[in-house]
Amino acid sequence: MKNLTNLALMTLLLFNTSVFATAAPHEHQHGNLSPQLQAQTYICPMHPEVVGTKGDTCPKCGMDLEPKATDEKIAEGTLHNAHEHH
Repeated sequence: MKNLTNLALMTLLLFNTSVFATAAPHEHQHGNLSPQLQAQTYICPMHPEVVGTKGDTCPKCGMDLEPKATDEKIAEGTLHNAHEHH
């Protein structure tokens, strides 16, 4: 009986842990930006974590930063690498 109780408690604990871990709120960098700010955001093509403004260069590789694609452009398939040629 004691083993059955321990097993039930461990199962309940594991279940609750998994439910709360997946339900925890989290923020992404893109979630905090307004559409206007996203349109003004430039990123490095090789290092997307590098963010800047128009005219900036990447401190890691020296490449010019490019405008960050918005969700609308991705949905429309207007990105240059959208595989339209296939």
